Amino acid sequence: MTVEFEECVKDSPRFRATIDEVEADVVEVEAKLDKLVKLCSGMIEAGKAYVSTNRLFVSGIRDLSQQCQGDTVISVRGRLTSDRQILFDQAQRSVRQQLHNFVKEDVRKFKETKKQFDKVREDMELSLVRNAQAPRHRPHEVEEAAGALSLTRKCFRHLALDYVLQVGSQARSGGSGGSRRGQGLGSCSEGWGSPAG
Repeated sequence: MTVEFEECVKDSPRFRATIDEVEADVVEVEAKLDKLVKLCSGMIEAGKAYVSTNRLFVSGIRDLSQQCQGDTVISVRGRLTSDRQILFDQAQRSVRQQLHNFVKEDVRKFKETKKQFDKVREDMELSLVRNAQAPRHRPHEVEEAAGALSLTRKCFRHLALDYVLQVGSQARSGGSGGSRRGQGLGSCSEGWGSPAG
């Protein structure tokens, strides 16, 4: 699903509906990935149990082979056992760890950005209300409300574009995120304290 930048800047109902769908998809993917990590861990544990039992079996064959010297089947079987152990160790490190890192880091960062986005969106809505309710016979209050609205609107647009970029990066790369993800958040948050006026 693509989120259009133009709709993002307008904060249109279409944009909000699309963001809600994307966020629901992220929650669903996170649940599936958590399940996959648990299944992978279970598979690795079962593999380790198999390798351990297989070692005991090979050890039993070796004990028996003391009676029959020079049997090459036993040495091949022992090498296969060590190769299986290496395979399970590599599976644990590569598959499970990468899935775990994705769930714990990238999805967490996505949720943090969503919280910031939601806060700025609420701030913008409050600024819109304050601007609309500013008494027109008091030019100073109208000017403050308009300034606060302008600052909040800029902040919202900046963060919304950053959020859409992150959503797009997550969708295109399967979650590896973008290196630009959060770069713009600092400048936006600096101005949050001043528009409350």
